[in-house]
Amino acid sequence: MLKESFLSVLDNLFYSLSFLVRKDKNLWAFGSMFGAGYADNSKYFFEYICKQHPQIRAVWFSDRPEVVVALRLEGYEAYRFYELAGIAIALRAGAAFISHSGVRDIRPFAFTPAVLLVNLWHGIPLKKIALDDQVSELRNKPTLQPLQWLSQVLCPGFRRQADVLIAASVEDQRNFSTAFAFPQEKITITGYPRNDVFFRSRAAVDTEGAKKGIYVPTFRGKENSSFDFFAQFGFNVADIDQRLTELNVRLYLKLHHFNFPSPEIQREIRAARNIVFYDKLDAYEDLPDFDFLITDFSSIYFDFLLSNRPIIFAPFDKLGFEGTVRQLYYDYDEVTPGPKAQNWSEVLDCMAKVLQNFQPYAETLDRTRARFHRYVDGHSCERVYDEVQSLLLTR
Repeated sequence: MLKESFLSVLDNLFYSLSFLVRKDKNLWAFGSMFGAGYADNSKYFFEYICKQHPQIRAVWFSDRPEVVVALRLEGYEAYRFYELAGIAIALRAGAAFISHSGVRDIRPFAFTPAVLLVNLWHGIPLKKIALDDQVSELRNKPTLQPLQWLSQVLCPGFRRQADVLIAASVEDQRNFSTAFAFPQEKITITGYPRNDVFFRSRAAVDTEGAKKGIYVPTFRGKENSSFDFFAQFGFNVADIDQRLTELNVRLYLKLHHFNFPSPEIQREIRAARNIVFYDKLDAYEDLPDFDFLITDFSSIYFDFLLSNRPIIFAPFDKLGFEGTVRQLYYDYDEVTPGPKAQNWSEVLDCMAKVLQNFQPYAETLDRTRARFHRYVDGHSCERVYDEVQSLLLTR
C-alpha cells in the first residue's frame, strides 16, 4: 500500500511534467499484461515495427526486470517502469500501445492528450466483459480504493480512454462499444497482430510423426479455489497416455496456475510419455504448429479458426459456468464449430473422430471464421501500422 501510494504521487508529478515535453511521432512505447509479461498483440506488433519499420524507435516497458533483460539480450530496447532513461522516453513518446490495462501496461503519466493511445486488446470475446458483464467477481467486486480514486482525479492519465481500439470483425466492434462505452467509429477493424503467425510456415513436424494437440481451458475460480479440470472429469493419466499412444498424439496442457491438478496427478503427467505441460507464457509462438485445439470457453479458439484445423470443445460443468461464473455474448453451440465433450473419455473419442475425418465440421468452421474475422491474410500488423500513421498525421 505504501509503495502504491508513492508510485501514484510519482505518476501525478510526471503527468504534469509530460505537458512540457515535446512528443516525437517516431518514438513509440509498448506494454502488455499489466506490465508483468511479454506477450499478446503488443508483443507481435512491437516485433513487427522493430523489423519492418526501423525508422520508428520502438521501446518496451515492463515492471519485471527479467522481461527487460531478456529483451535487451535479443537486441530490443526495453526499460523497467521508473528507470530514469525509461521515464525520459515515456514522456517523449508520440504513440503508446497497450493490450490489457491503460493504467498498468505502461504507467499512466505517459498518456497526455498529445499522445496517440492505441488499445490492441487481447482477444475476441466469447465471455462478456467490462460493463456488459453483470455476474463475475472480476466485474462486480469494488475496485476503487480511496487512493485510486484520488489518483484518477489528480492524474487524468488514469482514466484516459484510448484514441483507437483494434478489432477483428463487426462482432468485436459491437461488443467493445457496449463493454467499454466506446464510440463504435473509433473501433477499427484490422485483425489482431498476434494472428499473423498463422500465415507463416509451420515448424518441422514431430520426428515420430505424432500429431500435436494443445488443451487451453478458461481459468476458473480464484487463488486457492478448488475447481479441477482433471480428477472430477475422469482424467486417468495411465489410461489417457495409453490412448494417446494408440492415436499417435502428443497432448500439451496450458493451464492457469489456479487450475493445476493435484500434486499426485502432476507427478504422473510429468512421467507420462504423451502428456506435456506447456510452460511458456505466450502460446501464440507455437499455436500454428498444433494439429488441433481443445478448449472450453477460452477465446483462443476464435484465433485458432484461422488455422483451419480441428477444434474440440470440452465445456466441463457448462451449466455451472454459464450465467453464474460468466455470461456469454453468444449461444455457445451456435459459435463453436466442433464436437463437444463433457469428460475426458469423450474428449478422447472426439479426438479420434476429428483426426480421422474433420470434414463434417468444415462448413461450420468456415462460416464461423468468416463471422469473426474480416481478414484472413496475415497482414494485420500492416493494417494497424497504416491506421496509426494515418491518425498521427491528424495530431
